[in-house]
Amino acid sequence: MLQNYFTMAWRSLLKNKGFSIINILGLSVGIAFTLLIGAYVWGELQVNRQLKNADNQYIIQSKWKDPNLGFELGTIAELPKALKSLYPTLVANYYHLDAVTSNISKGDKHFRESIQVGDSTLLNMYGFTLLHGNAQSALSDPFSAVVTRRLAIKYFGSTDVVGQTLTIESFSGSKHPFTVSGVLNETGLNSITNVNNINADIFLPEKASVFLNRNMRGWNNTNLVGYLELKPGVTPKQLDAPMRHLIKQNAPQQVTDNLTPYLVPLKNYYREANGGTVNKMIYTLSFIAFFILLMAVVNFINICIGRSSSRMKEMGIRKVLGGLRKQLVWQFLIESVLLVLLATLAALALYAAGRPYLSDVLGKQIVGLFGFPVYFYAIPLVFSVLVGLVAGIYPALVLSALKSVDSLKGKLTSIKESVLFRKTLVAFQFGTAALVFISAIIISQQVDLFFSKDLGFKKDFVVYAQLPRD
Repeated sequence: MLQNYFTMAWRSLLKNKGFSIINILGLSVGIAFTLLIGAYVWGELQVNRQLKNADNQYIIQSKWKDPNLGFELGTIAELPKALKSLYPTLVANYYHLDAVTSNISKGDKHFRESIQVGDSTLLNMYGFTLLHGNAQSALSDPFSAVVTRRLAIKYFGSTDVVGQTLTIESFSGSKHPFTVSGVLNETGLNSITNVNNINADIFLPEKASVFLNRNMRGWNNTNLVGYLELKPGVTPKQLDAPMRHLIKQNAPQQVTDNLTPYLVPLKNYYREANGGTVNKMIYTLSFIAFFILLMAVVNFINICIGRSSSRMKEMGIRKVLGGLRKQLVWQFLIESVLLVLLATLAALALYAAGRPYLSDVLGKQIVGLFGFPVYFYAIPLVFSVLVGLVAGIYPALVLSALKSVDSLKGKLTSIKESVLFRKTLVAFQFGTAALVFISAIIISQQVDLFFSKDLGFKKDFVVYAQLPRD
């Protein structure tokens, strides 16, 4: 019986090609846009969650009474190591870094690159893997360097470059060759190799800070970024007292009186940093995606209801021939679900075609169709069934309840004359479309002002020159 319903539904869609194509296209565009935004949001939610022992990874943040004494991201240079050494039952590992930029040379290639100077625990603590090189010894020599795959190709043209050298300039202007000891595999977006949107491509051991004229020691140095890996079952609250004790015991009085350190889970840090900017963007985009999907679904339902009145005689004939009401209801619902399934399949094709363009616009890689967890693929199916049922339930119940005589005569007052439900849907569509149109005009004018406003000088004649830091 179920197969018969699908066969009849398919024939009905083929018979009304114009209606089917319009409804499928309208809904598929809305679904595709929602999928693209959903994929971007999902990618943002996955940041830092792929790190090794992600549930136990934390970043040390600082709350200053006097904001001029330090910044939130910075912590005391000695604090992470001291916590690991003195509280081994609470802290499993630590990592602290100094993010800098410097001039890098190889032959006739000279570029300014982002560099991260930090502990040798980097690779093991977060589970980063090397395409080439030994992770255990890659950051042991003061003049060794681990580089990303992108940087290896940029300077050497390949990734198998262990043993080759890059010349790095210190802040005093001196230069020294650094031997490539490892090539880092793709790490994905995270808050370790990419701190505060500064994506490092070169990683140097802490000992290299001496050559660079950078200070990574001392209890009065509050400019480094510190991370901790806690033991399983240990909570951030248990580190509050040890951190306050160490600072009071070792730090200068000015720091002790003003600084309150606290731990933030790395799984949440990316979204909550800088006043929760990423979270706000996620909420905004999610609302937009939901709104567009709602508009597409409302339009779909409206068209389905509008078309239902043309099928009254069909329902009347089927009733005269012995058709039961529940059979008619099932027929309408399956037709509606099948239509949404086809729209969803079309949306998946649009997603695959539009993903590269959205990635370019956002500057971030959007996950491909086969990059999601297995359970994600049930969502389109559940969505199709739910929307199909919602769209088909109203005409199914109304038409199937008609008397056979009224159906054959085409009498349907509830749809032809009292169309309150359809009018409500149309009014909602018109009102929201007008709101979106007005908002788009205002935003367009703001963007145009931002890019066309006279700056008071000719920026094409401004020259930038990099000098030694000292």
